[in-house]
Amino acid sequence: MLLAGALAAGCSVVRPDVRAAEAHVAARGDGTAKVDIVLELRNGGDTEVELVTYDYLIRLADGSSYDGRWAALRALPPGQTVRATVPAILPVASATAGARWEVSGSVSYRDPQSFARILYEAGLLRTEAGFRGEGAIADAPASPAAAASAPAAAPESR
Repeated sequence: MLLAGALAAGCSVVRPDVRAAEAHVAARGDGTAKVDIVLELRNGGDTEVELVTYDYLIRLADGSSYDGRWAALRALPPGQTVRATVPAILPVASATAGARWEVSGSVSYRDPQSFARILYEAGLLRTEAGFRGEGAIADAPASPAAAASAPAAAPESR
């Protein structure tokens, strides 16, 4: 009973709204292309949200796919929308302008309050927000903001 009350008290953060907004080819190599997936994250609450990890899968119409995990390492300010970019490595022949893509995944987040953070670190409180999106791959960033956005953080090994 005490643990249930502690868990309820530790989850005061509003779940962020997340959507995959666009995907564009950021670089091409001999056999692969780096595709940047741009996520839009909105914090509708009045408390900062600490974003932890993105887990995602992008699949192209031809069946090629990339399954990734990326460390978020950023905060989502209250009442604001931010853009984050996560990478995917796909066959260059598949990642062409106009190719249809579909992405699904989740972002794990935590309440920055010390008690909730302790529960999260102990594995007792896990909070995630799912996301989806689809569209056509663009050859270059669709907007100057997307071009200027740095990767969300460093990759995590699986």
